[in-house]
Order: sequence, then C-alpha cells, then structure tokens
Amino acid sequence: MTACETRGAGAPDPLGKVEIEKQVLVVVEADPEHSPRAAEGLRVAAGLSMHPELRVTVVLGRETARAMREKWFRRVEGEVWDRALAELVENQVSLLEAEPIGVVWDGVIRFAD
Repeated sequence: MTACETRGAGAPDPLGKVEIEKQVLVVVEADPEHSPRAAEGLRVAAGLSMHPELRVTVVLGRETARAMREKWFRRVEGEVWDRALAELVENQVSLLEAEPIGVVWDGVIRFAD
C-alpha cells in the first residue's frame, strides 16, 4: 500500500495497528451574503475531509443552503467558497440541511455570524 492509498475504518495497517475513524460535524450557519465565515466554514471542512482518519459531515444553515441552491447568489469570499465546495464534492463529503439524528460526533465546529 502506498502513502497515497487509504484503508477503510477499522482496517489493520501493515504494523498491526487499527485505524480509528473519527466523525466530525461542521455546521455553517453564517449568512454567505454578508459574512466571510460561511466560506471559511466550507474551507475548513474541505481541509479536514482530506484527512484519512476523519469522516466529515457538513450541515448548512438556512441562508447557506439557499446560497448553494441559487448559483447566482452573491457570496462574500466567492472564490474561497467555490474552491472549497469543489473539494468537498471531490472528497464525497455529505452536505446536509439538518443534523443527522443518532450520530455521536467526535467533534463539532460551528461557523455563525
């Protein structure tokens, strides 16, 4: 296995250790029309999603979800927003409008106004 390949959660590595996947929730509640914190939340989630031992889920607040649906919507930090969104899609991160019920999160990060 090369350094670029990843194993699934709980799979033993060549040294016999077991990798533990952590569940991280990133909640983006900031209004992307008025605050750079919405783009920053997506950027942080995209960065975390690259870590092989983390499973990242993003929950979008009402204004953030509207901005995602309406492509023409004016966003503060639009370039950061677009780049982070592309990375989230590439890394197959779930973008939800409500927090999943019954999930135990190892970490929660909130970006609000």
